Amino acid sequence: MKDIKILLVDDEVDFTASLSRVLTRRGFVVEISSDGLTGLARIIQGDFDVVVLDVKMPGMNGIQVLTEIRRLSLPTRVILLTGHFSLPDEENTLKNGAFAYLLKPYPVLKLVEIIKKAAAREISA
Repeated sequence: MKDIKILLVDDEVDFTASLSRVLTRRGFVVEISSDGLTGLARIIQGDFDVVVLDVKMPGMNGIQVLTEIRRLSLPTRVILLTGHFSLPDEENTLKNGAFAYLLKPYPVLKLVEIIKKAAAREISA
């Protein structure tokens, strides 16, 4: 299996740096973006297997990024992470093509498995 290329998009710099280190140690190729607009530009230009998006970010939030990814028919799988769970947001994002909607802090080993499933194009978690 080829290396799985991941883009982490989150305005919490310490969180993304820490998660990036963990995922890199597990063999993933990881890039980071600290806001939704920049993240979307990198998704359009890059070839990411999986994008892990924070829901609540200033400017363009994760749900808006997901909407644009789907509008542009980009093939990447999207996992949304949030510290503020909302059942309507979960239902809406899954209906609109998110692979998973997860509550922070999410156990890293479980996140690794979900990322692998997403990259393998398995059925949603």
